[in-house]
Amino acid sequence: MEHLAVVQSLCRVGLEAGDEKFRKQVERLRDRLRKAGDMEATEAIDGLLASQQRAATLQPSRVELSRSLAGERLIGTINPPFDKESGAPLAQIVLEPGGATLPPVLTDELEGALDSMLREWADDGKLRSIGIAPTHSCLIFGAPGTGKTVTAMHIAARLGLPVVLARLDGIMSSFLGTTARNIGTLFEFANRYRCVLLLDEFDALAKLRDDPQEVGEIKRVVNTLLQSLDVRALLGLTVAITNHPRLLDPAIWRRFEVKIEMPLPPATARERLFAEFLAPVTVQDSALHLLAWASDGASGSEVRSMTHALKRYLVLEKPDIAHVHVEASEVLAALRRYHVTSANLEDRTRLAALREDPRTIARTLLYSAESSFTQGSVAQLLGKDQATISRWMKEEPA
Repeated sequence: MEHLAVVQSLCRVGLEAGDEKFRKQVERLRDRLRKAGDMEATEAIDGLLASQQRAATLQPSRVELSRSLAGERLIGTINPPFDKESGAPLAQIVLEPGGATLPPVLTDELEGALDSMLREWADDGKLRSIGIAPTHSCLIFGAPGTGKTVTAMHIAARLGLPVVLARLDGIMSSFLGTTARNIGTLFEFANRYRCVLLLDEFDALAKLRDDPQEVGEIKRVVNTLLQSLDVRALLGLTVAITNHPRLLDPAIWRRFEVKIEMPLPPATARERLFAEFLAPVTVQDSALHLLAWASDGASGSEVRSMTHALKRYLVLEKPDIAHVHVEASEVLAALRRYHVTSANLEDRTRLAALREDPRTIARTLLYSAESSFTQGSVAQLLGKDQATISRWMKEEPA
């Protein structure tokens, strides 16, 4: 198709506007290109349509609050609170948390737990009629890179509330009494507005008060934090995040009504993450299976690092990659390249196995304990026909 790049740009702009009539016209164009036998242009338009559809489904559905939270509306002209000693801001204001990140990829169990908590806000009148209120505090903990901050932002986006994001390690001061004062200033600000207060690096302040390595100042800080959490429990939602839950003071731990542990993503979740991070590039299902298999034990951030390395390789090898569907064999070729292993994986044995000869790769994938591969999907990955893979398996059994 002549001027394909221009047509793609026009289609992308129109699809981003979300006009359903425009989408129908793009689908008609794709169908006509397919009938004309122009498969390169067909795949390019298909990729754009799939990318736009994926972006639309990722928008978090909001929970309609049946009872307005107390406080003023937080708008862009309002400055965050600051440290009086240094003038440094104590928090960052995120007015549109839904646009800050992609929604988290959660297990069914975690999805259910979040939905249950958010439903409390959808009709809190029934709860208040029997003397209780919706959940006002949530602690999210787990290993680094498991999506804790993304999940917290997702909660705020679902509630339609801005976020006051405070990284508590930045609130600490060497001046006696300043840290406790900063905590008070932060909570005073959050309590004034309708918002979600997000406390990142929470263990920096909420440490055990009997820790022999700490001085009396940490006890004063924890006591101030306890008092501030008690006051805020009556006014708004607080979400805290930590990588080290065992360091938290027991009294702090008890202040949170809901505690959510973020595990490493299972294979199915990693497949979804790869599909989202690869956008607007689309790949075959067998390629997603391979990526999930090769990233066994990876966190969400490690999956993102692998995806970025993959896209760099693919763009260099195929400059128009952002507009086409990528074959599974191309993904395998990318994984075999050395720079993809720069992803921070502790166990790289699976990536190393993909550098073997094709017959060894086929046996490894088909006989892996966690394998979801078939001879057909392995044939796609290796660029062979299924009969060849079948013959290899008969000739060289595991």
